[in-house]
Amino acid sequence: MQVKKSTKWSALALSSLSTALGAALSTTLLTAAPVQTVHAEAACAAAWSATQVYTAGNQASENGTNYVANWWTQGNDPATNNGGAGSGQPWTSQGACGGSPTPTPTPTPTPTPTPTPTPTPTPTPAPSGFVFSPYKDISVSVNWNTDVMQTAVTGSTLPLVGSGSFYSTQEPNLGAITLAFATGTCGSENWAGISASGFIAGNISALNSAGLNYVVSTGGQAGTFSCGSASSFESFIASYYTAHMVGVDFDIEGGQSQAEIQQLVADAAAAQSEYPNLRFSFTIATLGASDGSYGGVNSLGDEVVRAVLASSPALKNYTINLMTMDYGGTSAANCVVVNGACEMGQSAIQAAQNLEHTYGIPASHIELTPMIGQNDSQGEITTLADVDTITNYATANGLAGVHFWSLDRDTPCAAGSASATCNSYPSVGVLGFTNEFLKDLGK
Repeated sequence: MQVKKSTKWSALALSSLSTALGAALSTTLLTAAPVQTVHAEAACAAAWSATQVYTAGNQASENGTNYVANWWTQGNDPATNNGGAGSGQPWTSQGACGGSPTPTPTPTPTPTPTPTPTPTPTPTPAPSGFVFSPYKDISVSVNWNTDVMQTAVTGSTLPLVGSGSFYSTQEPNLGAITLAFATGTCGSENWAGISASGFIAGNISALNSAGLNYVVSTGGQAGTFSCGSASSFESFIASYYTAHMVGVDFDIEGGQSQAEIQQLVADAAAAQSEYPNLRFSFTIATLGASDGSYGGVNSLGDEVVRAVLASSPALKNYTINLMTMDYGGTSAANCVVVNGACEMGQSAIQAAQNLEHTYGIPASHIELTPMIGQNDSQGEITTLADVDTITNYATANGLAGVHFWSLDRDTPCAAGSASATCNSYPSVGVLGFTNEFLKDLGK
């Protein structure tokens, strides 16, 4: 930014009179040269660092030029990654810099205080209402005789909650779980072949007694969920409701018509008056395009987002939960490419920013759900460093939550294709991803 000082022009008119009587009066006009305009260069911001995280509005300088960050960025050189609004670049040039900052007045000397130990840095606190709840594929390790959810993620099969359970012995700081998936029509839904009544009897009271919050998730990749009326949906909620139920998730990946999607949105809006503390998440597939196109959700996702936006202001307690996984190809049209691969942490952030840009969805209504370890798309691997990137961005920017697919996969196995019972990422220990999320969240 250039600061222009005031410009002044001065003129002096001097006359010279002849001293000789009768001589003609002669006048000589002398004009002084104008004072030149001075353009003061802005002071250079702190030098750009490849390892520092910059968020929207942060400034950095490089080679005598100031830049301002357009959004969260790390490692993107502003000299080669800058452009104006709509360019898709993380930086905007602010022009040449070089002026010195205004000197800071010398403070009055004061007695040196007794030094105190520097506190250990703590993670950025999650915003109020933030939810971290790994998805639990209830069909994995379930006790088919009692319909009780179990997991063998630690190597031993344990009930999810209860005495001597996974939650009580392994992850007492977990806080919440997302139950996946109820499919079919509300009122006659089933859970991977288990009847609604059987699933409820085997699990819901136990979750409540254990103090573990839960989200009831519907639909999914292999199923659909629909509900014909607001009253039917409220009855659906009532059958699962306890003080520890925190939300309903509509995982919409295919099969629902536009009318069914609009009905689900209307059902959620109507249920808010009866269940004001519940959140309603709409989980959809996404890309993380970094080519400036802001490419993200597919046509089905577009229908979902537009239906949610059209319900405003009736539907307030909603989130758009982006499945930041399986981008399907290493190109800037699909993801953020680093060293010839989709960088999963940065791609998740890009997906959130694309959703904000394209639809105006605020960060407080966005959630992110990566797939830990090996994704279904070969070459796409979500690492612990990606977990750090995603979680730190989510908490620093006021997102509504983070989740992952899935709890039963949080155990290592040999690299290869994606598995339902391990993460095909041998360098991470048992529950390594869950504990990394919890660490980043200060749990």
